[in-house]
Amino acid sequence: MRVYELGKTQGQVLTSSVVCLGVFDGVHIGHKALIDCAMDIAQQESLTAVVHTYDRLPGTLISPHHKHIELTPFPDKLDLLQALGIRHVAISTFDESLQHMRGVDFFNEVLRMQLKSKHLVAGFNHRFGYRGDTDTSGLKKLCEQAGISLSVIPPVRTAQGHLVSSSAVRTALLQGDEVLAGEMLGRPVDQTLRSRVAPYLVTDANRHTTEV
Repeated sequence: MRVYELGKTQGQVLTSSVVCLGVFDGVHIGHKALIDCAMDIAQQESLTAVVHTYDRLPGTLISPHHKHIELTPFPDKLDLLQALGIRHVAISTFDESLQHMRGVDFFNEVLRMQLKSKHLVAGFNHRFGYRGDTDTSGLKKLCEQAGISLSVIPPVRTAQGHLVSSSAVRTALLQGDEVLAGEMLGRPVDQTLRSRVAPYLVTDANRHTTEV
């Protein structure tokens, strides 16, 4: 796997790419839908499939006084992405500079310039930019202006109709529903994840974070 640390000398994709946007915490079945779409596009259009993510959960900087359950530490995230066929991952350092960057600047500086995006793939509720100033409607306009294609993935639900997101996985785990959490993750909840969630079961049983 090739990992690009954006902003550093090695942080630039050298070929035109199709980029999946998201935090990818948990690498659940909703993320898989994005990746499957990007892999298909990459094959059809001879592009490099790239997942763009961050070095930390954005919420840890945006809401530092809240506790945030990280479903998949970065090494685990890379392993899960690789298992889904991804061979290129771009990492942005989520610091105060990036936190305050406008969506249009992130689009131009990161997605266009550093990642050489020709096609973007995002979930239906994806937002980026300072205070989430760019949603998929805004992203569509930016893509049209730049001549970049965009695929927006509709909501992904379990067989019972539960909307899949990282927040929903956290909520299921905090409520002790490992079956539902496993359905959303697309794999059984293992002991490592149980141990990661355990400290929050008593102190934060009614609190969860919001990264998708």
